[in-house]
Amino acid sequence: MVCSVHRAMRPVTLFLLLPLFCPAHSLRLRVLDSHGLPIARARLECLSGSARALSDETGQASLECDLPAEVRAAAPGFEPEARAIERVPESELTITLRPAVVRTTLEVVVRETPQAGPISGSRVEMDQRGARTVLDAVEKLAPGAFLTRRGVMGYGIATNGTGVVTIRGVGGQPNTGVLIVVDGRPDYQGLMGHPLPDFYGLADAGSVKVVEGPASLLYGSNAMGGVIEIRSAPPPERMETRLSSGLGSYRTGQHRLSNGARLGRGFYTVAAGVSHTRGERARAAFRSQEGSVAAGYDLSAVWKASVRGRYGHFYVEDPGPVFAPLAGSFAAVGRGGGSFQLDNAAERAWGHLAVFSNHGRHFITDGFRSVDRTTGLRLYEQVAVRPGLLAEVGGDAVNYGGRARNVLTRLDYGRHELTSGAGFGRLNWTPQSRLRLHAGARYESNSAAGGIAAPEAGLSLSLHPDHTLAASLARGFRNPTIRELYLFPAPNPALRREELYNYELSWLGRPRPNLETSLTAFYADAGNLIVTTGRYPNLRLENSGAAIHRGLENAVRYRPLRRLRLSAGWLRMWSTNLPAYVPRTKVNYALEADFRRVFVNLSGMAVGRLWVNAQRTRQLGGYHVASLKLTAPLGRRHSLFLLVDNLFDKRYQVVDGYPMPGINAAGGFMLSF
Repeated sequence: MVCSVHRAMRPVTLFLLLPLFCPAHSLRLRVLDSHGLPIARARLECLSGSARALSDETGQASLECDLPAEVRAAAPGFEPEARAIERVPESELTITLRPAVVRTTLEVVVRETPQAGPISGSRVEMDQRGARTVLDAVEKLAPGAFLTRRGVMGYGIATNGTGVVTIRGVGGQPNTGVLIVVDGRPDYQGLMGHPLPDFYGLADAGSVKVVEGPASLLYGSNAMGGVIEIRSAPPPERMETRLSSGLGSYRTGQHRLSNGARLGRGFYTVAAGVSHTRGERARAAFRSQEGSVAAGYDLSAVWKASVRGRYGHFYVEDPGPVFAPLAGSFAAVGRGGGSFQLDNAAERAWGHLAVFSNHGRHFITDGFRSVDRTTGLRLYEQVAVRPGLLAEVGGDAVNYGGRARNVLTRLDYGRHELTSGAGFGRLNWTPQSRLRLHAGARYESNSAAGGIAAPEAGLSLSLHPDHTLAASLARGFRNPTIRELYLFPAPNPALRREELYNYELSWLGRPRPNLETSLTAFYADAGNLIVTTGRYPNLRLENSGAAIHRGLENAVRYRPLRRLRLSAGWLRMWSTNLPAYVPRTKVNYALEADFRRVFVNLSGMAVGRLWVNAQRTRQLGGYHVASLKLTAPLGRRHSLFLLVDNLFDKRYQVVDGYPMPGINAAGGFMLSF
């Protein structure tokens, strides 16, 4: 009997061990800077596996990878770069890295495994993490980011809307202190000034970049607390179609379809997605549809032109808090946008010129109706002046506004528009290999708020090839929105812009080849904050708010075994005026095990207590929530998955009166052809 069992187990054992003996391809790589000079000790890794290598003094390295694969190159002082490789190159593959600016940046190529510092990877990680939206992924990966929510799916808008993103305590309610940028264009509602989180689905998402701390030098208003930059997935080298579908508890489903290809000197991509749920409570349904299209053409070796467009529509119900339930409360929103971009990439200069526009229509059952738009122009160019000196210059102009009314109260808010124009510049200087400096400023003029200068400066010092110390200071700002100036709840045309000064000190280290960590201390001083004073009906908006946020943020990534990765991060913050629904403490963690036949991802988040109101008279308890994602590849182009959310069936609330669902599950498939 025992022998028969052993014989039966042999095929299973061989099936599991076979991937360990699969041949890998040897890739010859060279890493250069923008001047064509070799970069020594650049870290190269195969993101679809576990192979790693360091470049030598000539910038060369050899890497063993199973193809197709995505190879990532990174080096201190440079922006990381990833390349998709379908087949073995006939000659040496060159990867050029461009200088990076000293700032706390988390870069996530949305579907791959996180690494220390800037994060990038292939097109499967977001699915492995179990995120349902791009903002879900940001919260799971960035310790300093926090996202409010009220159910299994659908953030909603208006009074009980959630999806508010805060970075290190800055964001606002609604979210006007953290800017969302989609394919290079600022994305926000023209009247309200805040983004619509239900539109940031996964149908065409390729990567996300999170800048923690003010980024007003590059992006201007609304980047006071940071920036979340969403980029569409790049076109595949050959024609490829991707389809994924999942269905789970509460009839929650997500279905995505995309197709794209490079055709000679051109490319195209199309993508569509549908998300839906009946909700974990009665009258909590959500439905959304989104679609995007992009096309481009290489005009020459230097110039490239592209156009992008996207449109989405969602319907979301609001059941109300359990202590004051609502019936028949819903919102329907349709939004779209597009851009034309002309890119240049010469030997020592690269950048782009973009023209963009966003528009939307909002229908809410409280009677609010609105039509808004944002139209703008942006120019950005980087010039390698000489070895060790990089200049960034640019400018932008944007006109935004719309009209609104309430059909129930018969109140017509009228049509309003504002215009902003700005120019900016920054120098990045490397006087010696261990020291990097940068300094710059932006000057912006707004038709309502007037002019403002936003300076920025920083340095980084390599104490050791594996240890770097960085320091920076920056000024961020937010112009008052049209809602605050002219609409409701108590419009005040005399409002001034909000301002914030941020100072931070960071250490990035790699004490062991398989261990990477960073520690950041920050001090943010915010003033002129717009707050609502008085009691209804005698309300007034005033620039009377102020806050100081101090904190520590840490991230650790450790690979004890070849196919086992551990990552964790935490934030501890002390604040003189902590906003509602912002935690003082937050911990993220993830365990990723690659068994080749099954990929296991266990991730979780622990959040401290949350104030419910601005007066800080009531708190919600802290909570710990975990999720488990199992992905089973069926060959190179097909896979099945099982996702379990709230794995330990915890009872908790993120927003007062909206209990989150208990343990729930979903399953589905992903395929490409």
